[in-house]
Amino acid sequence: MNRDIILLRAVEVAALATHKYIGKKDKNLIDQAAVEALEVILKNEKDFRLKVVNGEGELDEAPMLYVGQILGDLQNPDAKIYDMSVDPVEGTYPAAYNFAGSVAAIAISRENTQLQLPEMYMEKLFVSDEFRDLINLNKGIVEVVKDMQIFSGRRDLKCIILDKPRHNNIIEKLSEMGVIVRMIQDGDVLAAIDVVNGEADFVYGIGGAPEGVLMAALSIASGCKMQSKLVHYKTIWENEKETELRSQIENAWLEKHNIDENTILDDLDLISDPRARFFAAGITAGGSLKPIDYKNGKFYVNAFMASHGIARNIKSVYDIKKVNALKPGIKSIFDKYKR
Repeated sequence: MNRDIILLRAVEVAALATHKYIGKKDKNLIDQAAVEALEVILKNEKDFRLKVVNGEGELDEAPMLYVGQILGDLQNPDAKIYDMSVDPVEGTYPAAYNFAGSVAAIAISRENTQLQLPEMYMEKLFVSDEFRDLINLNKGIVEVVKDMQIFSGRRDLKCIILDKPRHNNIIEKLSEMGVIVRMIQDGDVLAAIDVVNGEADFVYGIGGAPEGVLMAALSIASGCKMQSKLVHYKTIWENEKETELRSQIENAWLEKHNIDENTILDDLDLISDPRARFFAAGITAGGSLKPIDYKNGKFYVNAFMASHGIARNIKSVYDIKKVNALKPGIKSIFDKYKR
């Protein structure tokens, strides 16, 4: 079967598996369901393998797809290997509490093309294809937005930004400039999908670094553009008990890769493959990607994929009885995680 269809199905079934626990206020149960679904879908596929470069859960002991794990055709040493960054539930908190902001997401590229990032923060600017030649984080976000306004002849650009105290000043400045600011609680990967789908002009803010690789894949695959800079944990959480240990880990990584907090990382610095692919499926979703739904034995899921400058929004219906009969490998997931 076509590899892209398999990966699309993987994120869709990961989303379906979480449905049982949406709103149950347990992030780990949601994550565990999605992880198991991804493993079930991918473990029996033939002719390709996926190496996890950026996984999830290392710090909080959540169920995880760990860095270095291999999924796919493990019995075939000649099966082609791809790098994979994965977040089975990007936005576990909104999924656990049933508000907008969660998706299942995968990014793949050729082997040894993805940068493995530490669990630190990252300043990210993701712009639509209209503004891809104007992006320049060295100038700062305000000057870049001014350039975008002049180029487009519009003051009322649409921005999506995480509603966090660290962004209060920039939210105020952008609003004063005439920018329409849409604030979200979680989910900058989901917000970037909205930019690709024309719901916003850009996403800006400081969020998780590993998620930046997913956004970079989306940027490359869709023809948009992204730049980023790593941000130390202590910059955001100066007095937390884990700050010192986190800083030691971050500094070791930065020294190893000859990168510092002033280094501008282009999307192709994070994934050096112009043929990178991106896949996502809505859980509680939001914006242009709708949340998962269930009715009368059928799951309704909205998914998204991008590659080679083509973005596809896909509505799928999973009839449980029919799927169980035709795809017994998936039946175990439906049986275990039925609502």
